[in-house]
Order: sequence, then C-alpha cells, then structure tokens
Amino acid sequence: MRHESQPPGIFRLNTDSLEWRLRTSQISHDPVKDAIQNALPASCTLLVRSHGKVWTGSGFHIGHGVIATAAHVAPAELKKEGFEIFATFDAQNLLPVSDILASEENYDAALLYCKHAEKVPVVELGDSDKLEVGDIIAVVGSPEGWHDTATVGRVSNVHQKLGMFAPTPAWNDIIFYDADILQGVSGGMLIGIDGKAYGSIMGVTGMHADIGIGENAACPSNKIRLLAQSVGLRV
Repeated sequence: MRHESQPPGIFRLNTDSLEWRLRTSQISHDPVKDAIQNALPASCTLLVRSHGKVWTGSGFHIGHGVIATAAHVAPAELKKEGFEIFATFDAQNLLPVSDILASEENYDAALLYCKHAEKVPVVELGDSDKLEVGDIIAVVGSPEGWHDTATVGRVSNVHQKLGMFAPTPAWNDIIFYDADILQGVSGGMLIGIDGKAYGSIMGVTGMHADIGIGENAACPSNKIRLLAQSVGLRV
C-alpha cells in the first residue's frame, strides 16, 4: 500500500499564508472607498441658466435643504439678473433651487436653498483647521457634468496665501491638494477619510491656470461654516 508523503514544511507555510490572506481580504475594508460611498448621496450636479447662458457646477447638501457650492458657480449678481438653477442628486431628477441664500466672492463659497433636498442625506462639515499636509482626501463632484465622479489624492498644503497677487481675497487661506479635477467640479466636496467635507472645490491657481496647470485649490470648510452662520444656519 502506497503512502502519500507529507508536503514539505515550506509548502504548508505558504498554503497557510494564502488561506490567511484570503480570509483577511474578505473582512478588510478600504476607508477611502467607504468615505466616498457615504458622501455620494449628498453630492449633486448643478445646472445654472441665466441670460441665455448655461453652465454646470457641483455642490453638496449640508442640511435643511441647503446646498454648498462655489460662488463662481452661483454668483451673487444672479439674484438681480434672474436665474434658473436645478440640482440633481441622482443624475435623473432635477430639483429646482428657489434661492441663493448667500454668495461670497471673498470666500468663493455660496449657499443655495432647495426645498426638495431637505430629505436628501447630509454630509457633515469637518474642521478644516485640523487638515495636515499629507492627509488623504477625495474630491467628489461632477467634472464636465459627469455626475458623482470621485478622484483621490493628498493634501499638498494648508492655509496658503497669494497675498498681493491674489485676484480676490478668496485666494488667501486656501487648501492645496493633488487629486485630479476638471471644469464643472467647482463647488464639489473635498472629503477626508472620516467622510466629512473639509472644503469645496475652487479650481486651479498659478501662472498657467488657464490651461489647467497649477495648484488645485479648495475653500476651507470653516469659511463655509462662517457663511452658513451669517444666514442663521448652524452646521
């Protein structure tokens, strides 16, 4: 009768190691993916129409039907000139925005009110003063109108100032990050791995910003919080 020999010890070690890796892969999770997935329901695409011009932007629901975005997506003068703004959280249903609650050029941040968004999930604002260089972040928005698109990177710098070279005060005390962005993602959220929004996307700054080369910048969430407080909203 033939007896099968036992596999070498190294073979047993490798198979045990493989089994361990397979088991741990089933229970492990990606915190960045989790943060993005949790934030997606609060993200929206904005469609803006005024005086025959149409453009898109991004935004996110911070509570009570209030959508945060960039001021250059919904500038204050729209209130005088007349506007139509629609928000979609699912790339299908267009929800009318009834009011621009605030649009602060010096922050490049704006707050819109959409009654139909009151039941939409909320993303919590983080404390942008706690961001550090090297922190992992994700950008969630609608580049070139592509709804709910996410890119991942790291914080490049914090509390950056252009001083006398700043085109507006909005470009002082800003966050730099290296996640990819495209036109249309302005107003989208910059989130941390805890799922909180630490800023809204402004765009690219630098000598070659007109061709998309430069530092990617975001308005800190603490500026958004100040703007919300100015209209009586606690977030």
